[in-house]
Amino acid sequence: MRHPKPVKKLLIGGNSRPLQRLTQFSNQLQELSALVQSCLPSPLQGQCQAVNIRKKTLILQTNSASWASQLRFYVPAMLSTLTHHQCHYLKEIHIQIKPVSAPEPSGTRRKFEISARSATLITTLADSTRHPQLKDSLQKLAGRSKSDN
Repeated sequence: MRHPKPVKKLLIGGNSRPLQRLTQFSNQLQELSALVQSCLPSPLQGQCQAVNIRKKTLILQTNSASWASQLRFYVPAMLSTLTHHQCHYLKEIHIQIKPVSAPEPSGTRRKFEISARSATLITTLADSTRHPQLKDSLQKLAGRSKSDN
C-alpha cells in the first residue's frame, strides 16, 4: 500500500518531474517579478506581478487599467533590466489587468422599494396599458411601494 508523501518532500526532492518543473517555473516567475520591481519607481513597485511566459513574452498582471497604463511607459526599462540580467529569451512584455472576481452574494439582500407617489403613477399607467405582460409588470412594480411594508 502506498503512503502519502509530505508536500515539502515532493517539492524538494521528489521524483515528480512535472511538480519539479512547476516549482522551477514558479521560482523563475518570482525572480522575474523581483527584477521588474527593481526598475520601477516606488509608486509602481508592488503593482504588478509576473504570471506567465508565452513564447518570448513575459506576462505581467496588475489590478487596474490605470496601473496598466502607467506600467506600459516602463516596458522599455523593464526589458533592458531583464536583458542585463541574462533574460535574453524575453523580447516583449505584455501587461494585463487581473480579472475582478464576482462579489459573494450576501445573505441579507436589500429590498427594492418605491415611493407611494411613484406607485400611484405606475398603477395609473398600468390601468391605461393594453399590453397584458407590460400591465402585469407595472402592477408588480407598483406593489413595491414603501407604504405597503
